[in-house]
Amino acid sequence: MILKYTTGKLPPNFFMLGVILLLIGILAITMSEFAGIVAIPLSIPLLFIRTGILIDTKGKRIKKYIGLFACKTGKWESITQIKHLQIIRVRQTTGMAVLSIARNETNIVYKLLAVLPNENIELLSGKGASISEAANDISSQLNLEVFEPVNGIA
Repeated sequence: MILKYTTGKLPPNFFMLGVILLLIGILAITMSEFAGIVAIPLSIPLLFIRTGILIDTKGKRIKKYIGLFACKTGKWESITQIKHLQIIRVRQTTGMAVLSIARNETNIVYKLLAVLPNENIELLSGKGASISEAANDISSQLNLEVFEPVNGIA
């Protein structure tokens, strides 16, 4: 069985660029300017590209992918030596600056790690409840234990 989790998409500014290109293409077609048709194929990747992870539970391997519709590119990695899954709590700080105005935003993020003898592979990150659900699903399919933070998941 292959478990599929979507982990992200392009930032909002690229998504909005895709919407603008799509609207320009549609407007150009309605005005009989066929040179504007070029904008529509350019907008498709900006609107529909996704990143994610596929977990092959029978073959014990994972694939981090970048996908557009049904086409998913990435490399399969073996996790046959996996010991357990671990959920960790991380404080994530994001810095933003516009001209001379700077701001930092700090959030608590939970990460699901696959613990192997020589490395830890980050599978998912996000809010506590969704990571806990995914961890329980993956652990039941792979027959593994899940170690959660000492103070629990909020």
